[in-house]
Amino acid sequence: MALVPLGVALERRAAAGDRAKGFGLGYLAGFVFFLAGLHWIAFLKPVAVTIHWIMYPSWVAAAAYLGVYPGLACWAALTFRRRLGIPIAVALPVTWLAAEKLRSMGELGFPWLSLGYTQWSWTNILQWASIGGVALVGAWIVAVNGCLIAAWLGRRTKTGAYALAAASVVWTVAFTEGSLLYPERLESIPGPRVALIQGNVPGEVKWSGKHQVEVLNKFLALTRQALPERPSLVIWPETATGSYLRRDLPSLVAVLNLVDSTGVPILAGYPDYQPRPDGTYRISNAAGVFAPHIGLTGQYEKMHLVPFGERLPFQWLFPGLGKLDFGQAEFAPGDSLVLLDAAGQRACVLVCFESIFPDAPRRARQRGATLLVNITNDEWFGRTGALYQHAAMSVFRAVETRLPLARCANTGLTFFVDTRGRIFDNGGVFVERVVVDHLDRPHPAPPYVRLGDWPGALVLALTLAGVLACAVRVKKRASPLHPESS
Repeated sequence: MALVPLGVALERRAAAGDRAKGFGLGYLAGFVFFLAGLHWIAFLKPVAVTIHWIMYPSWVAAAAYLGVYPGLACWAALTFRRRLGIPIAVALPVTWLAAEKLRSMGELGFPWLSLGYTQWSWTNILQWASIGGVALVGAWIVAVNGCLIAAWLGRRTKTGAYALAAASVVWTVAFTEGSLLYPERLESIPGPRVALIQGNVPGEVKWSGKHQVEVLNKFLALTRQALPERPSLVIWPETATGSYLRRDLPSLVAVLNLVDSTGVPILAGYPDYQPRPDGTYRISNAAGVFAPHIGLTGQYEKMHLVPFGERLPFQWLFPGLGKLDFGQAEFAPGDSLVLLDAAGQRACVLVCFESIFPDAPRRARQRGATLLVNITNDEWFGRTGALYQHAAMSVFRAVETRLPLARCANTGLTFFVDTRGRIFDNGGVFVERVVVDHLDRPHPAPPYVRLGDWPGALVLALTLAGVLACAVRVKKRASPLHPESS
């Protein structure tokens, strides 16, 4: 019901004939929301940035930028109310979702804290993501809010009672009928046994350049602890050892010796580089599989880099931006989705930030992926809510594709997700952990794999149609031949 006060305030603005403050109300709401939700930017560990004080203006700047989207949603809703007569209770849910869709697009795409993600722990509601992704779950939320806005505004009339009843029906149907989207005959079937290694390596140690052997030995030792439980695959987190693992010969030999002697492949994250003709290097955030008696069998390079964290955006427009040093890694983005063959599985690897975007897992499922692997290093966040926000969003990827997901984090949260979106083997943060368990087997591809984000496309189309209708009406009123112009 969080949108109800905003919707009521917008309706009052419309009744007062004041449409100028629609953007201001939405912007204020968005700014405060993102300032609270992204509090962790101010608490990033010093190792994450070169200029330590820049975290505070960055936090405010992020909230100031992201607040534009709720501002636009409220401006559009109030404009539709004034010019087309569409009630705020109807217009705001549509424009809010359209703004969320816009916020997730482009080089600065950031769907973090989208409304649908709030329902990550409600298994029944989660199942709707198999039809329309996280946007459909968000649509359910705004539909309930729209009904409640109408109920409040008409609380002394029959209309208000009908709206309240509608809110109850929408909530109940979505909550109870969600289970039907995952029939009991599709209950979890044990699949491969996988080990996740949470090394808990501080950034000051990993990136110092002085402890690479020590860090590698820790991961090798933790892997040996997992072997008595007979996993068929071991997963290490993003940039696990902090070294160029496949380029550093002693580290590579140590990993291959363990893999060859045990017969268990390791899927690991690591930075990688490629020399360029001009003598510089192309550095990437990569993941690869080291297989027994074969070596590196495949490599994926992260495509969706964190803006300002892993690469300054818009370098295609301003090449000189790459020379500025704010502590970002300046990785080069990968150019293709590569499925890694590991222990009989075809794994789609989502490196860190990529787990909050649904498109790559959907395309991977279309190409035959049988497993989602999310490797990450959230140590930068410290003990803040970002650890839990990031982890919660990955749950949707399993439901949207009906593929099991293994999440391996350097400092946590490390866990498995079944094809229904249920988390298991979850544990603590900033501790060493070795987790071994069976994954689900993939279940039949749900409609979302074929249809994609149709709810997002629909609300964008509806919002655009509303804007065009408003423009046409304004043009008619401005015409000297139009009766209203007199």
